[in-house]
Amino acid sequence: LKCLEQCGAMTSEPQGVPAQCSNEEAVVGRSKNPRWLPLESNPDILNGFMDRVGVQTSAKFVDVVSLAPELLCMVPEPVLAVCLLFPSKAVRKPRLEQLAGQHVARRAPSSCFFLTQHSEFGNACGTIAAVHAIGNLARGGQIELRPGSPIEAYLAESVGKDADQLGWDLANATTLHEASEEAAKSKRSQTKTPGRREKVDGHFVVFVAIDGRLVELDGCMGFPIDHGPVETVLQGAARVIREEFIALAPDNPNFSVMALCPAVAQGTQVTSTPDSVSIDDAQVAQLAAMGFDPAAAAAALASCGGDLDTAVSLLCG
Repeated sequence: LKCLEQCGAMTSEPQGVPAQCSNEEAVVGRSKNPRWLPLESNPDILNGFMDRVGVQTSAKFVDVVSLAPELLCMVPEPVLAVCLLFPSKAVRKPRLEQLAGQHVARRAPSSCFFLTQHSEFGNACGTIAAVHAIGNLARGGQIELRPGSPIEAYLAESVGKDADQLGWDLANATTLHEASEEAAKSKRSQTKTPGRREKVDGHFVVFVAIDGRLVELDGCMGFPIDHGPVETVLQGAARVIREEFIALAPDNPNFSVMALCPAVAQGTQVTSTPDSVSIDDAQVAQLAAMGFDPAAAAAALASCGGDLDTAVSLLCG
């Protein structure tokens, strides 16, 4: 089953990491929209949101079925962003303790687009992860936005504003709220959408490259986190997720990873594999009929030289 998102309330506030998402923070009357519904960790849901708000680039989110370095070649490159859903109760407190006092040393480049997730949002971290990715990739010219679209209008008004104000602007952006609601209620969801005030344990963050640095964007952390120089977003984000998230709860199965990457057309080659293996349309269709994402299926086939059984094993993890 797909996991759902929540910005978990923090029970402690280490120095230098503001508790921006504490449920006790309530600031009444600052948002004209109701609390946001949680998004499912499902590429179809995030892709639907991006289409609705005005992203017109062909890049799409796909599932990352394994973070093992030797299997990351299954994901089509170049990866523009990596989205992680993690179990908040098991991970957030020890990670906050690890980051305590590092808000200056680990702060991302000033060109970073970053917004605060205020408590009035509710379970909006999936939407905010997508907006963080879109905002930074659009600023860097890596994706295109539809002229006059809701997301273009929001980002055009973001110049010169701080993270808190950008958070309130998003909370009050009715068209973006409606797009998020439609995505949450999509028929493509694989689980029932929880209520606005229902507690769920997952929390979304996103990783992108900004000025050659790998940056983690989490509206609940108070600042964008710099993870150092990066050659590829996928390899860098996978390392951070393995070492700084999964290592804190290695037996917890509720981690989910997606990558924003170029759409893989059937019958084409995947450049992330050294042999550039030609992909058989019928094999991709067969794997898609089994429930696998077509892009992931194509990458798996390419990574194993077109062997269907091996591709299935890779996709099943």
